[in-house]
Amino acid sequence: MEKLVYVIWDRPSLEGGELRVRYSGTVVPELLGAGARKVSLHLDDDLAPIAGPAPCPGGELPYRAVVSLWLDAHDDRAAVESVLDGLGVRRAGYLVSEAEFGSGDQQGDHHGDPVPGKRSPGISTVALVHRNPRFDPRTFREFWYDHQSPMSGEVQPRVHYVRNSVVHPVTRGAPPIDGIVMECWPDIEVVSDPIEFHGGAEVGEENLTVMLDSVTQLFDLSSLRSLAMSEYLFEPL
Repeated sequence: MEKLVYVIWDRPSLEGGELRVRYSGTVVPELLGAGARKVSLHLDDDLAPIAGPAPCPGGELPYRAVVSLWLDAHDDRAAVESVLDGLGVRRAGYLVSEAEFGSGDQQGDHHGDPVPGKRSPGISTVALVHRNPRFDPRTFREFWYDHQSPMSGEVQPRVHYVRNSVVHPVTRGAPPIDGIVMECWPDIEVVSDPIEFHGGAEVGEENLTVMLDSVTQLFDLSSLRSLAMSEYLFEPL
């Protein structure tokens, strides 16, 4: 199977509960009916009441929904894209290479045996990342895979990490993005406090220094966005 991720930018005034009902109640069933093998949603809904680690600056339209879906071949995406047409103010789709990085036990403990459509525990973040232009694409991925991914798991209390490396855009006019990172965290308080976000009072300040050393090397920080969202997983019944 191949994974596609669609990022949907929408008005900040759209009520979060309305967003959740529309996507989970209408969009997901239509995507599954159009041939998606499974679907996951990340939504800026009313159950994700914080902005996130790197929110959009004032005056920038935020992404309010991120729809991930799996197809046998991304060539056959016309039916699912017809479901997504018209959602939000604008949308962009990407073919990605997915890695669930980290301990298999850790990943399994987080989701357990998920009930389709039930919100995942804790709070999620979705980051859109761009390669630091000082790195060529290969070196960027080597640093991301070999250093950033394992290091971040050591210094942060995350419970789930999905690294989506963008292969290429699949929608016309999609802005360039090098990666889409989806992480889950124990609770809102952890994400809201930079020191707790990096391991707590005893080690958080030094861990934050370690993290900043990596991300300033790896990413174009001027375009980094990381928003808090609710995660929902769906599979055909």
